[in-house]
Amino acid sequence: MSKNFEPDSQFVERLEWQLASEFRRTNRLAPRAGKVAVPRRVVALALVVGVLMTGVAVSKAADYLKDSWRKKIEIARVETEVKMMRVHLQHAQEVASKAETRFKDGLIQEEEYRVTQRAVDKTALALERSLLNQDEVKASGVPPRDELWAPVLGGRDFVSERLEIEKKELALDLDAFKSRSKRYGQLVEKALVAGDELASLRTEVAAREGMIAEVDARLGLRKRFVAGEMTAQEVEIKDRITVAERSLQRAQSSVASLKERLDRLQALEAKGLVSKTEVQQLQFALESAQVELSLAALERDVLNKIK
Repeated sequence: MSKNFEPDSQFVERLEWQLASEFRRTNRLAPRAGKVAVPRRVVALALVVGVLMTGVAVSKAADYLKDSWRKKIEIARVETEVKMMRVHLQHAQEVASKAETRFKDGLIQEEEYRVTQRAVDKTALALERSLLNQDEVKASGVPPRDELWAPVLGGRDFVSERLEIEKKELALDLDAFKSRSKRYGQLVEKALVAGDELASLRTEVAAREGMIAEVDARLGLRKRFVAGEMTAQEVEIKDRITVAERSLQRAQSSVASLKERLDRLQALEAKGLVSKTEVQQLQFALESAQVELSLAALERDVLNKIK
């Protein structure tokens, strides 16, 4: 045994006395002179065990402290986020209140007032998400998880709750684009504006409708995973296939729309009504969309082969 663990004489004397006392108490024997002989190797072994146990305790304490400060930082971060979102919501409500007064006085149009109201609704949803994240961090000690295969914490499904908030946000965006699309449609009928903007708005409407359908699909997958009907791997692959298919549809729609706009712009360029630079910019946008389309198709095909 290493000499580092060899006890000094005073320590051994004290330990022998304590062991003798415990021996007499346990066996209910009368006190007697002398000492219980305790081999130094036994004493040294006790010391080694004590040192090792102390080391384990220190290690566990260090791990606990490490996890503790990480959790404190994460909680501080989400609590700060909640405070900021409360301030943003208060500001949005003040702006909307002033806009309402101006609208009633006939100083602004209804659409401008509705924009401020939607800003309040979206900020309120952002605050709701921050509060949700705060609850999750306090329950887990780690940043919020959005994976469909993340565990349920304390009987609460934070992933599904966040998806429901995302769905509400998309519904607000959809309402805004539908409103603008309706207004531009009226202007196009009166020949007051070109139809390009209307086509772009209708594309955005379709995109938001697709995103809402995607969230619904993810909610369904999450429900099946929580119920134990699907494994984490099955959910991940299915989720990625759903996202890839939706990305492919968006890319196809974007390419088709850009091609139509490019054809119209090239016709205007031939008449000298637009510059060559505008046409080149649109051509670049079309090329980028075509690359995204190819990538989305590749991802979908690869995932379909392994499902």
